[in-house]
Amino acid sequence: MALTYAQKVAQIKADKDLSATEKSSLIAELAKQEYGTSAFNLGEFEGLLGKLEASKMKQQSQKSQEGRRDIFATGLAQMMSNF
Repeated sequence: MALTYAQKVAQIKADKDLSATEKSSLIAELAKQEYGTSAFNLGEFEGLLGKLEASKMKQQSQKSQEGRRDIFATGLAQMMSNF
């Protein structure tokens, strides 16, 4: 069973053979491994960003279409009120 980040940090802190400086250094290295740039997947981020942008463009397009329908409906209603 793999240990979690918190469990690994607890093990490092509990080790009596290490100095405070060594503990700090090991915890920093562990944090880099866990949360550093290597843990960040740029391709996945760009894919998600592309989906978000596409969704926003689709929403804007739908909003524009609805706006045009409202304009046409208002114009038609005004024309009908003249009769």
